[in-house]
Order: sequence, then structure tokens, then C-alpha cells
Amino acid sequence: MRLLIPLLLALLLPAARADALNICYHYGCSRHAQFGISEEEHDWLATRLARAETAPDERDAVADAVLALYRIAARTTPIWQDRGGNFRDGPAEGRMDCVDHSSNVTTFLNYLQRQGWLKFHRAAPPEWRAPWILDLHYTGVLRDNADGQNWAVDSWFKDFGEPPVVVPLSVWMTGYEPPAVSEPVRQARKSKEGSTP
Repeated sequence: MRLLIPLLLALLLPAARADALNICYHYGCSRHAQFGISEEEHDWLATRLARAETAPDERDAVADAVLALYRIAARTTPIWQDRGGNFRDGPAEGRMDCVDHSSNVTTFLNYLQRQGWLKFHRAAPPEWRAPWILDLHYTGVLRDNADGQNWAVDSWFKDFGEPPVVVPLSVWMTGYEPPAVSEPVRQARKSKEGSTP
């Protein structure tokens, strides 16, 4: 009887919410892992997206959500070792190329959409560019519901812990790269309160 009561209580209590998402890394999505999103993290993401009252607000919120989901995934995977671009990663287990990043961002955007949190955009398939033939590069894409404009959501350019760049896809297609950021500005961004759960 002593063992039966805790079992009955466990069955009667509501199960803690735990969404699971796939993440890939180690270049070319050669390694995959699942990570869980707790109820608290789920609620933080819902609240962050709900505060967006315009399409530009929502793109800012999506950048915060992508950053938050990467940070959550990094608790159980080695992706925290990733550095911006491909050449500074070295042999790190958690390194990610643009194939990994575009796949992960697309997974994240589809998750946000399935939750019903996107009011002004929807997830679109990844896009690629090759402005100099050998410079092939992929990105996740967000589509504006009102005017149909596509936006690149690209987390490949920056070190782990930085938000993705969100720029018009037409600009990204021309070979766009974000300007270099000074260390004081980088530190100020990292200490921005409320940008992740």
C-alpha cells in the first residue's frame, strides 16, 4: 500500500510539459540529438512572442527565441563550442556549418509556428546562395504574411551565444555579411536582460 499511494499520486498529477526538438551539428548535420523544452522555457518563449505587436517586433522576438532555443540545446549537447563561420571551429565536437545552422533555425521556426506564436510571419524552407560559385551558403527563412517578403534568419555568422542576423533575403542573397561588432558592444548584448529564459 505504501508504494501504491505515490504511484497513484504520480498518475493523478498533470505531467510536466516537455517539448522535444531535434538539433544537428558537426558539419553537414552529421550528428543529431534531441533536447527538451521545459514548461518554464515554453512559457518564456510564448510570452516573448506574444509581446510582438508589429512584424519588425516579431522578427526581433524570433531572433531572441532562436538564441534561447540554442542555449537550451547547449545544456545537453556540445554546440556551445561553435564559433562564427567555419574556419575558427577547429576540431570542436559541437561545431556547426551553415547546413547545420539553416536546418536548426528551420526546426526552431517551424516549432514557433506549430505553437501558434507567429502572428506576422510563417516559416519557409531554407534558401541557399552561391554568389561566387564556390561560396555556397544556406540560411533559415521567415516569410512576412502581409507582403510575402522573405527574411533570412542566419545564425552561422556569429559565435555561439549571439543572436542570429535577420535581414531581407534579397539582401542576404547578394553576399551579405554582418558588420564586425566591437567587444564592448558584444558584452553589452550578452548582458541584455530578458532576452533568453
